[in-house]
Amino acid sequence: MKNTLVALILGALSLSTVMSSSDPAQAQDRDRRPDGSYRRTCRDVRTDRGTLFARCEDRRGRYHRTRLEDYRRCRGDIENDNGQLRCRRHHR
Repeated sequence: MKNTLVALILGALSLSTVMSSSDPAQAQDRDRRPDGSYRRTCRDVRTDRGTLFARCEDRRGRYHRTRLEDYRRCRGDIENDNGQLRCRRHHR
């Protein structure tokens, strides 16, 4: 019984270590908020797996949920275009 409990605990610790070692790249991506003029008029900004998510204000002051997929390919300004995220220039 004691050996089984020790084995279960060691197994859980091993799994925890493996799971946390594979997460840093994803966690880093989620925490990164790219620069751009959109930051002045957008809120709740986050990234996940190469997609930038935000709620951005339109010309009437209303906020819209928007996203910009593959935002890392954007080489120009990331802007808020009337409540929608846009990239001025993409890397080819």
